[in-house]
Amino acid sequence: MGGGPAEPAEAPAAPRVLTSVPWIVVLLGVGLIVGLLVVAPPSAPPTGGATDAPTGSATPSPGATASPSARASRSATPRPSASSRAVAQGAVAARYEATASDRSGFEARLTVVNGSGGGQGWEVELFFTGNVKTIEASSASGVSVSSQGSGVFVLRGAGPLPAGETATVRMRFGRTGTGDRPGQCTVNGADCVIG
Repeated sequence: MGGGPAEPAEAPAAPRVLTSVPWIVVLLGVGLIVGLLVVAPPSAPPTGGATDAPTGSATPSPGATASPSARASRSATPRPSASSRAVAQGAVAARYEATASDRSGFEARLTVVNGSGGGQGWEVELFFTGNVKTIEASSASGVSVSSQGSGVFVLRGAGPLPAGETATVRMRFGRTGTGDRPGQCTVNGADCVIG
């Protein structure tokens, strides 16, 4: 037995494998993400920011058809609210607003605006939870009200709302429990503004 230094024992292979496990997991994750990006469907175009808007008249006449404009301008203005977008696009828009509340019910105001170029009929559907039971409505221009049950109420203008005009409907709802805002409000099938 010699007095020379002993040869170091070879390091076990297990620690090397353990130190490479995190990198294997990272590589598998990157591979999975790349694979998903390759097979994923293309996304929809963004809805915010600058938009291409054709130049020309923004108010259609009855019976007119839309035709594309040869020139388009780019606008970086902020997006308008839902109600102003509906009016700007020539549609009927509505806004629901709770105005007072007590133990047995609440009061609200519905404002309907016709932003189109001609008279338009309108129908507003209010979808409350089942605790809203009754409705009474008053309007200078006339309105009919029906209950569909389960907190669903439909209000219709008595006649066409003239272009550029506004109809205001005051409502009183009877309820059990709390809450004075509908879960959903639509006017002619499009969303209302709930304030």
